Amino acid sequence: MKYVIKNLLIHCAVVGCTGLLANPVYGGTEALLDLLKVLRDRGTISQDEFEILRNAAMADEEKAVAKQKQLKKEVAEANQDSVKVKTDYKGLTVESADGDFKFNVGGRIQADANFFDEDESDLGSGAEIRRIRLKAQGTMWRVWDYKLQVDFAEGETEINDAYIKFNGLKPVSLTLGHQKVPISLQSMTSSNWQVFQERALIDGFLDNEDIGRRRLGLNVGTHGNNWTVNGGFFGEGTDDAGKSDENWGVAGRVTFAPIAEATRVVHVGGAAYYRNFEHDPELAFSNRPEAHIAGTRLVNTGVISEADELLLLGGELSTVWGPFHAQGEYLRAEVGRENGLPEPDFDGWYLQAGYFLTGESRNYEVNKGRYNRVIPKGIVGQGGWGAWEIAFRYSTIDLEDNGFLGGEEDNFTVGLNWWATPSLLFRANYVRAEPDPNSEATGLGGIDEGVNIYTLRAQLVF
Repeated sequence: MKYVIKNLLIHCAVVGCTGLLANPVYGGTEALLDLLKVLRDRGTISQDEFEILRNAAMADEEKAVAKQKQLKKEVAEANQDSVKVKTDYKGLTVESADGDFKFNVGGRIQADANFFDEDESDLGSGAEIRRIRLKAQGTMWRVWDYKLQVDFAEGETEINDAYIKFNGLKPVSLTLGHQKVPISLQSMTSSNWQVFQERALIDGFLDNEDIGRRRLGLNVGTHGNNWTVNGGFFGEGTDDAGKSDENWGVAGRVTFAPIAEATRVVHVGGAAYYRNFEHDPELAFSNRPEAHIAGTRLVNTGVISEADELLLLGGELSTVWGPFHAQGEYLRAEVGRENGLPEPDFDGWYLQAGYFLTGESRNYEVNKGRYNRVIPKGIVGQGGWGAWEIAFRYSTIDLEDNGFLGGEEDNFTVGLNWWATPSLLFRANYVRAEPDPNSEATGLGGIDEGVNIYTLRAQLVF
């Protein structure tokens, strides 16, 4: 009986060794060696048998540890090769596990309707797809960014953004390609996140074939905790080709935000944009009455012949104080001409204010000196009512100087915005446009008139 018990214990020890090592969290070699010592001291196993079992246990432990290390290595390598895929209100984003590479696809659709209570000018009520854009952007090796954005509205294909950006010299960045020229707060803020359906009247100084909101060029930018500086050299657009030398320009913008918190902002900025015209640009300034479908531009200088240079000077001021926000800008255009011809100066400004009835705040990007997406506190579809915003704006532009009768216009706008989700917006604006007088170019002889305009928009950004 003694030998039977002995053999049974030896068998249990061997099995225990295997079991414990197979799951070392619950046992381990140390516990097994203690058991073998007890069996040896009681004479159940001999010293030779103890040595054999101990050596076997140690060898098994080394194999188990090596196996665990190999398994962890394989898991780490598998994770290293995996990617993170996310879909949300920013579109589809794919990112490598180490963060070195990122790719995002998104876009926007803006469907508009304009209705005009006309006075003298024929404006033409109707509807349109204001913008329909697709974009692809991303990061390579952490320091190289890129973006391509194309607009398909109005039955044409137009390249908006096409650039690469180097961020390896932080906080300095270099952007090369087709991009926005750094001037004006309302211009630098995306059309997605404007408070009103169209930018204020002074945008006519930038939304111009010979000046351009976007140009091919090189921009150098840097920023601190509450300031930004951007400056660059810019040629013409993506489809401007000819036998003459390109027109060129230099631009710079500086912003400072002494207060830059989530719900409280004070923003001050200034910018200058100089254009040199190497060939006759057929420069003209005009603008629609803050309604894009309008078939007539109520203010229009007509072509300013023999223009050889232009200087734009701008100042900007904005604030956010909880649900309240306000913004204003001044922009001046000084035109230089050849052969001693009269040189006109034009200008304009606007002041706007808004309030979120549901308590949100306008989203300020301090490192870019502009505004971004509104995030509702309650999202429609998740038990919320979205963000509701009311806003008011007065804007004016004066295109009469030194013999040029482009007209003057004063607009007053009331707006209601419903940000149903971070991606979905519904908007209604009422605009009272008063050109006094309107432009000679309208064919109405520069008379005073008043136009009531009603605009609607449905917008999806993804």
